[in-house]
Amino acid sequence: MASSRSTRPVRSNRTQVQSYHEESSSQDEGLATSRRESLSLRSRTTGMPRSYREESTDGFDELDEPDDQELDMVVSPAAEPLASGPISNPRASRPQRTAPKPKPAKKTGKRNRGPVGKPLNKRPKTGTADAIFLGSGVVPPWQTLPYHILFDIFLRASHPLLDEGRSTRNDSVKWLVNMALLCRSFHEPALAALYYSPPLLPAHKSHALLNLLSQPQESLSMNYSSKIKELHVEVEPVLQYKSGPTLGYFDLSSLLEKTPQLHVLRLYHKDDFTMGMPPWHIGPSKWTYTESMFAVLHRGILLRSFEWNSRFLGTSELLHFMSTQHMKPAFRGLRELKLLHIDDFDMEETPSPKTAALIRAVNLLPEIERLEFVESSLINGETLTKLPPTLRSLTLNNCDRMWSEDITTFLSSHGANLRELSLSHNRHLSLSFVQNLAQSCPNLELFKMDLSMHDVSSYHDVEPHFQELFAQSEVPTWPETLQEIELTQLRKWNDATAEVFFTSLVNAAPKLRSLRRLAISAILKIGWRDRATFRERWIGQLEKTFLRRSPPPDPSLRSLRKRPLQPTLASMNGPTETKESSDSRPGTAESGPSSKRQSVRLAQKTTEVGDDIDDSMPESQGMCDIVSIRIDNQRPTEMQYNENDFLDDELSGDEDWAGDDFEPAAGHAW
Repeated sequence: MASSRSTRPVRSNRTQVQSYHEESSSQDEGLATSRRESLSLRSRTTGMPRSYREESTDGFDELDEPDDQELDMVVSPAAEPLASGPISNPRASRPQRTAPKPKPAKKTGKRNRGPVGKPLNKRPKTGTADAIFLGSGVVPPWQTLPYHILFDIFLRASHPLLDEGRSTRNDSVKWLVNMALLCRSFHEPALAALYYSPPLLPAHKSHALLNLLSQPQESLSMNYSSKIKELHVEVEPVLQYKSGPTLGYFDLSSLLEKTPQLHVLRLYHKDDFTMGMPPWHIGPSKWTYTESMFAVLHRGILLRSFEWNSRFLGTSELLHFMSTQHMKPAFRGLRELKLLHIDDFDMEETPSPKTAALIRAVNLLPEIERLEFVESSLINGETLTKLPPTLRSLTLNNCDRMWSEDITTFLSSHGANLRELSLSHNRHLSLSFVQNLAQSCPNLELFKMDLSMHDVSSYHDVEPHFQELFAQSEVPTWPETLQEIELTQLRKWNDATAEVFFTSLVNAAPKLRSLRRLAISAILKIGWRDRATFRERWIGQLEKTFLRRSPPPDPSLRSLRKRPLQPTLASMNGPTETKESSDSRPGTAESGPSSKRQSVRLAQKTTEVGDDIDDSMPESQGMCDIVSIRIDNQRPTEMQYNENDFLDDELSGDEDWAGDDFEPAAGHAW
């Protein structure tokens, strides 16, 4: 089959297809010969997807049927790693397949359940019918959309390509490759979305990517180097260990040399996703920051986002190294900075030399707008007040040396430009500072606070270390520009304080015209009758106040034909609708007295709901798409369980029963 395709004559009227290449002048003739490099990041497929084959004379139809040599470059995660040198014919070195061995005969004796501790197979679900998709019968001409619109669609529909917590690829990688093979109009935008942040796991894929970028980009179907904008690298599997005896260690500096358009670089560790680990248990990684990597960055790359992690360099050395690098060209335009595990175990000195070094390093960034501190005990009130005044977003995650007074002081001096404030898992931080939130942060758009605590040590202390959430006299105030409020596991308050909190939200509702999402979960430890009354009152009041009450859509404005809720035989066989059948539908003008009575009842219900709404409420209220309120007395845990987590999915042990029970002979048993 491969030889027949290779001898196919090339059409003479082949023309060049306009492409959105960036700094590239590649020709379409290199498309068919370079497909093996451009598809080296996808998993092996078992069949070809449906194709939008179009009548064309430009020779571009080869996209729909890749040859065998191209499919050999599709390496699954469990396959053998690819060599980084010149690649010969893969089929020549492929081992010969042998006939499968016959399976041993099944034993008819006692059923073998396998070794002790081996999980049993789950019971297959029965009685579940496949959902039938009822489309409109019209396929829009997706292939005629412009490149940038298709790229944005593919990027938003596929990312993230990696599950970083489990170090695995998502199925969206294979989906993007299939989209690239589906139609010639999809080829470049789908691959551009794939290489925007290329997945470097498993580790041998990073070598395949470097091999692709090392080739002359003019000979490839597009300039892959200019498509890479972000690199998210897990240090241990990619940089710390070898990728087999042939490939060896991966050189990150060589990859950075081939990505001139890079603006986001993340070097992370798998244990960074485990929250609540004590600082003395956070061990250093064997991999450390290298001078060669930063030397390549300063040769022309302009970063917009970067992360510093003390796992890869001790805190004292890291702060000095950080200040040195922030003065160089690659970091001059940095806007987002994330600091992880910046700890100080000796805070007796005032001011601490580490605190001064951190403040100096951050203030060396003239365009910094977003700061995020994760599990950093070095962050305190003194550090916050000396941060750059240009900050638009601040995130404090599991910082044990933050108090409400520190946040109040910071907001009074830096809150005018603040747009986002996220405070999560901070053990000593209460909600007292919210009484000055509207005055200190007049432009705040997102306010997020999570009072769930994480502690994986033997103490397992998941309780906050403050006496009360806020005093009853500290009435919260809310900025008018808020678009999203998310407050999780509010606790250590009584019903009177909770009344003050929810009343402040309702009173501020006429001015919160931009609010689109309100999510609050509260723990209230009072009697179950009082809690049920409190919950029924306030959940209904908040939903009536903030939930969007838009008028129903105009039934005459629709793009899809009306269809029944359950598929019928006629709808499954095809559209056979006639004028008589469409006129006899319920809800039309000639549907009879039953539909008229139904319309009268609906109108009466709508009038009753409208009468319950307070006339003093302005028309601008009710603009939230999501209003999620939860009030209970559950003990906060890191994992919330429900009834589905306790269902028995294992085998019952009666699978061998044929329906015949043993019946003893007639007579007494004794």
